[in-house]
Amino acid sequence: MKKLFALIFMIITGIASAETTNPQEADIVTSASIVPGKYVNEYIPKGFTDSDAKKVLVVAGDLRYNSITFDMAYTAMKFFEDNGMEVTLRDLYAMNWNPVLSMDEFYYQKDGTGEPKEDVAQEQKLVSEADYIVFVYPNWHDTPNVMVKGYQERVFAKKFAYEDGQNGGINGLLKGKGIFTIMNCGWLGGGRGFIDGGVGIDDKKWNSYMKAFKVLDDDTAGFWGAENCGRFVNDLYPKNNGENYKENLERLRADLRKSLKETFIDGKRPKKSFF
Repeated sequence: MKKLFALIFMIITGIASAETTNPQEADIVTSASIVPGKYVNEYIPKGFTDSDAKKVLVVAGDLRYNSITFDMAYTAMKFFEDNGMEVTLRDLYAMNWNPVLSMDEFYYQKDGTGEPKEDVAQEQKLVSEADYIVFVYPNWHDTPNVMVKGYQERVFAKKFAYEDGQNGGINGLLKGKGIFTIMNCGWLGGGRGFIDGGVGIDDKKWNSYMKAFKVLDDDTAGFWGAENCGRFVNDLYPKNNGENYKENLERLRADLRKSLKETFIDGKRPKKSFF
């Protein structure tokens, strides 16, 4: 009898285990954002052409197409194309992008010696064609995640993005271009947008983070000779299985479109200094 119960138990637990190995079917409790399938608005941009339209290179570092981060990427790409711009998406995970700088390309990246690897050269061509580079990634450790950071380190190499200037300075080579960041967060004080975008939860903490991000963005853009167009940070994403999910998701999308309009249509930029 005991053997029979043991056999039944093994069969039941085996079935349960098999049923939970597929993340698409499992009822998973997670802190990661998950947009329900019925609300996912996938958008595939048309890519660059030879036209005179402004060109936006979107560099996305998120491996989940149903995340809030990718939802913001979809919203942004549609906004740009709806407003007459051309968009090319570099989906780093789908591309199997290698973010690791190898020893055989170190001196190219550091000193501009030799030629870039084929994958880097392809991305540099797109960067050269773009008027704006938009980085999209989740906030895991308050900086670009490994995929985006590795893209920046390998692609924006010396003698492509910058060169030695006078008196030990740096001369950026990407003048006339702008960079912008879209980032989804878990908790930075409660806010949406950028500096002064707190919603009364912990505005002091929110602004301290946003000012730090502005220093990072100013330095990155300045190093490359590009313009810092700012960033859109979301710290209020709809909670999984929360009430009014659709309304909250649409509000996020509308807030992002408003920020993009102010930045890329109206020409609004972050203030020069907040210190």
